[in-house]
Amino acid sequence: MPLAVVSPSLFVLRVSVTDDSGTERRSWSMPSAPYGSPAWQLPSVVAYLVRLEGIQERPSVAGFEEHLRARAARPVPSPQVPHAYDVLHDPRVECWIDAHFEPAQGSERWPRIALAVLQQEAGRCPWSRITRHRGAYGVIAHTHSEVTAELSRVADRARTVPGPGVGEVHRMVERVHGWTWKVARKVRAEQALIRAGSAPL
Repeated sequence: MPLAVVSPSLFVLRVSVTDDSGTERRSWSMPSAPYGSPAWQLPSVVAYLVRLEGIQERPSVAGFEEHLRARAARPVPSPQVPHAYDVLHDPRVECWIDAHFEPAQGSERWPRIALAVLQQEAGRCPWSRITRHRGAYGVIAHTHSEVTAELSRVADRARTVPGPGVGEVHRMVERVHGWTWKVARKVRAEQALIRAGSAPL
């Protein structure tokens, strides 16, 4: 039966993992308002990357689902509802983050990741914005830029429409921004060391 809803209203996060046993994928959804956007949901993907790098654990779909459940009680919710539909042909989806993980190889510390962020406006899936990033460093840098833009937007709103609700959102995005800045600073330092180590003497 075709889906009749034509006004986008959902955020979907799809995670897939490819390893020696093949590829497994799973999708979860949540309402797109107010937190179903890249700025609010990409930090969850980055937090999983940071966890894997920190304990040198291989990525898995089950591990990511556990990661989402652990974040369920946080002020910024993560998607928790399994999404069984084909995202590309689901007109309810306003934003779709697709994260594909592979285990680190050789001396690599970070798991491999390919990220696609797709966003659409009203209509039958006219995807109007698609961004792609590959590698942990690129995904982390992109996430920090998205959160930085959201912080600016919320700060402007807090100045023009003051109120306790807007103030609380502003404080939340400030905390997320501070955390992503620390992670981005860490990987920039790693990149500098790698470049220094590969420079000819």
